[in-house]
Amino acid sequence: MRAVAVVLDEDIERVGGQGPEAAAPPVISRQQENVVFSNEYGQLFDDDVLSPAGHPGRYLRWRWASRGVVAIPVLDGAAALVPAYRYPVGEVLLELPRGGSSGDEPPETAAIREVVEEVGVIGVTGRLLGTIYPDAGLIESGCAVVLVDVDPASAGRPASPETMESIGQPRWLDRAAARAAIASGEIRCGVTLAALTLWWATTDQG
Repeated sequence: MRAVAVVLDEDIERVGGQGPEAAAPPVISRQQENVVFSNEYGQLFDDDVLSPAGHPGRYLRWRWASRGVVAIPVLDGAAALVPAYRYPVGEVLLELPRGGSSGDEPPETAAIREVVEEVGVIGVTGRLLGTIYPDAGLIESGCAVVLVDVDPASAGRPASPETMESIGQPRWLDRAAARAAIASGEIRCGVTLAALTLWWATTDQG
């Protein structure tokens, strides 16, 4: 956890020992919202908070400027994943296409746009599967998961990534191949893992 609040024994007692029928744990309440950094992509807060037992502390929180979206482009039961160089970790990760909505852009429209940019193929329809939280200990913004049906005639079209994106050729993986890639450690992106899990749990495809 990225909070710097001190957790005391009475805080643990208030949230520990709960069975499946127990009430939800008490909240950590925000006393003062403190913006410490802001740019076109989002804001970082270092908030003053109170623990469940009433002890003061601080909590870091990031808010994206636009709603996140992760697309699952599907053609003949296989999903397209792209190798993307991720600067923060300094590695290439195999991921589903993702990005952010522009203004009031619906997540389905944003997902189809991201698929064109990162994979090259054209999405015919988009279906919202749900929302995931990439890192609920730090990031307050949710990320929409959208299933995108791909036009077979568009297969093989070149991608058109943004300037600061470094993306390789897409790989089309069916469920068995994706599960094998997860088990081998080839797929390690948390957003991709969560989105694939939601897809498999809510549909009969893949």
